[in-house]
Amino acid sequence: MGIHFITVLGTSLYTNCIYEIQEENFQWNTSYAQLAVLKYIESTGGKCDRITVFVTEKSEKQNWVTREYTKSDQRILEKRQVEVKEGEVKTGLYEMMRAEFPDADIKGVRIKEGRNAEEINEIFEAMYNAILPEETIYFDFTHGLRNIPMQALTVIHYAKTLKNILVGGMYYGAFELGETKEDGILHVNLLDMSACSGILDWTGAAESFIKSGSSNQIRTLYKNRVRPGREQQYSTKTLDRLCDLTNCLNTSRGKVGGSAKGSIQTAYDYFKSNYDKMRSCDHQISEMPLLRLFDKIEADVNMFGRVCCQVKEDKKIVMKNTAAGMAAVEWAILKGLTQQGFTALEETIKTYICEAYETPVEEELVRDTIVGRTIKFMAAQYNDARRKQRKSAESERLLPDIEKLIKGRREELETDTWFKKLEDHEREFYLQKVEELIISLPMELANLTSDVVRYRNTLNHFGFQKDEIDYNKLQEQLHELYEKLREIMEKGQVVWE
Repeated sequence: MGIHFITVLGTSLYTNCIYEIQEENFQWNTSYAQLAVLKYIESTGGKCDRITVFVTEKSEKQNWVTREYTKSDQRILEKRQVEVKEGEVKTGLYEMMRAEFPDADIKGVRIKEGRNAEEINEIFEAMYNAILPEETIYFDFTHGLRNIPMQALTVIHYAKTLKNILVGGMYYGAFELGETKEDGILHVNLLDMSACSGILDWTGAAESFIKSGSSNQIRTLYKNRVRPGREQQYSTKTLDRLCDLTNCLNTSRGKVGGSAKGSIQTAYDYFKSNYDKMRSCDHQISEMPLLRLFDKIEADVNMFGRVCCQVKEDKKIVMKNTAAGMAAVEWAILKGLTQQGFTALEETIKTYICEAYETPVEEELVRDTIVGRTIKFMAAQYNDARRKQRKSAESERLLPDIEKLIKGRREELETDTWFKKLEDHEREFYLQKVEELIISLPMELANLTSDVVRYRNTLNHFGFQKDEIDYNKLQEQLHELYEKLREIMEKGQVVWE
């Protein structure tokens, strides 16, 4: 949509000085910093299509329009050793801009001075309304009241989101730090303050990641803003692996092993490896606090570095897939990703049982048929026993007969098409595992699984079920069921390192 230069105009009596950007070898002699910024934009190949100058009632009279010098002006100029010739007028900024940039659409917009909250809000609205969608904004806040720079930043970041604008530059002429050089003229540095806007962008991106687990904003900023050299050789790799990690989490890639795009744990391991190299080798990128940002991110994902073991007969059995699954559930709870969390929780229960009972964890049919369906079968039988207990006058607790449970589950398996295709020794192996599960699996784990499945189903079916469950309960239950699972695992001699 073009380039839009926005500035504010103060009430001081401005006199000529040389505004310069030393590293760009740019200088411009003028009484108005705004003209110097416009000339600098022009020197870099930019052409302003629109110029908006915010003026108060007083600054409009003092500096926007051409007027005669007052006696007060003349006294001030005499002290500055500036001579005013007879009949000379003070040329206003509007006339100067019109002469230098005749093709630009130049507007003066009246604003209040910002004496109270109401006036400050009006200034914000005036600035925001002046911006058109998808413009590239250059802002100069050399003149004007001290609240203007902060308001300019807030307006620009607001408009970035709502109007999809770009920031070309934000400038401040440091007049109070100017130096009179050998030519007898005051030289003033024209500072590009765009880095302040950039840091706010990075802050917002980091907040988005910490709160919601999304790395997209960070990645977009990095690609658009950073051109890393040799001294940042691992920064890009670290960010790429972070994106792999969050995308694997978002798509529930819970199995350990494989590529960084197909495994949460692999993505994390690569991220951590590159992060460690980056911290020992890379130098800070001055445009934004990149290394500190990654420090915060690394602390936020460190749950994926935990090790989960089960102590059996004085030896530790490392449960890699269980550790990855539990970390994924914890991540979902922290980031408010309820559906993702219930998916991870149900699958992690099966993973834990597979690893605890030394059953192949990566074979889908084993997970679902041998482990998953056996747990559901047990939960159904125990729930039926509880219903009978409530109807019975006896106080003694009714429990299903273990032998009947084993027999019933065997009969179910023997009718399963997949099970029939197995070799005799394989069928016997899995029947033994089923018997072992029914005999030794804690009933509280079977009941917990039943609850998890129920809540996951209401999410997967988009809430189209008889019993309504509101989102607050779903979020609370995810956390509670996760904590219950940890308690059950710890009772089963599982330790975390």
